[in-house]
Amino acid sequence: MNPSLSIFRAIRPALIVLAAAVCFSAPADAQLSTNLGTANLNWQQRFLGILPLVKPDPKDPVVVTVNGRPITAGEINDYAKTEARLINATSTEESKAVFKDATENLIGRQLLIDEARRRNITIPEPQVAARASEFKLTGASGQEVAASNSGTADKQLLDAVRGSMMIEKMLDDEFRAAKVRPTDEQIKKYYEEHRDLFVKDPGEVRISHIAVKLPDNPTDAQKAAARDNIMKLYKEAQHTKDFAAFAKANSEDSRSAAKGGDLGYFRPGQLPPVVDKLVFSTPVGHLTQIIESNIGYSFIKVTERRGETYSTLNEVKPKIAMVLLDYNEDAVVKSLLKELSKRAKIEFSKTA
Repeated sequence: MNPSLSIFRAIRPALIVLAAAVCFSAPADAQLSTNLGTANLNWQQRFLGILPLVKPDPKDPVVVTVNGRPITAGEINDYAKTEARLINATSTEESKAVFKDATENLIGRQLLIDEARRRNITIPEPQVAARASEFKLTGASGQEVAASNSGTADKQLLDAVRGSMMIEKMLDDEFRAAKVRPTDEQIKKYYEEHRDLFVKDPGEVRISHIAVKLPDNPTDAQKAAARDNIMKLYKEAQHTKDFAAFAKANSEDSRSAAKGGDLGYFRPGQLPPVVDKLVFSTPVGHLTQIIESNIGYSFIKVTERRGETYSTLNEVKPKIAMVLLDYNEDAVVKSLLKELSKRAKIEFSKTA
């Protein structure tokens, strides 16, 4: 039995030509990542990189029909398996979310292909064949599969690649019209507003904490009481103007409580990994989330930082440009899909 096949093309499409200005702005909370879509996939991975090559099977139930073209459960499952591997989905909830996302992505892909056909976009067959040779075919478990062993998949592969190239060419025009390439001014603004993303050396952080201890071999009732107490203290600490006095009066860690909860300065790696990650990602003057351990509950306030250094704008400019470019492209694709879906005939099966 031949495995179902999927394709993932990691390289950036070469057909996209970018203009010199931009008319979009990245959101204030945008992170330094090129994966800005749902499930951490960008538009290229969603609509160009993952292609289900499932052999037609009359028994394969149709989940949804897009402009008359059926999308089957087999296609969605095949797509979802590849997406799950890409985002390392492991839980049942993640798997359900991936299946839903795969369905939406295949609908979106079909809408884009239909629109490209409506615009009479065509790709010369030699170009399709050349692009197809760049793809890696993988089986259901992620193993590479030779195209020559895939039976009817060769034609399916060419058809799928042709569809991707049509989408690519159409979006090239959309991106050019929208002027998606970020300007130097926008890159500088992003750098200034997100300096915490460009820490080169975090230096040292000074922290204070409030702790609620548990006795040896605590009962469920004792654990519940301690949790209630730490949550009460946490809420109050968020509003207190004198954290040191509050810690001195309420923390059950007698050694640090006498010093207003102060634990001193720490460099990365000197604290337990979970605590280390929390304190170095928490701004000065803010509290971490509540931390649970075998000796009780606590939360930390970051009171001071010193010695931190940052990457210069020139050092991170290419990364920022890629973030803003991906965000702008994503916005164009989402806007186009929204319009296409209004005009499309999308029908879900009653048994889906």
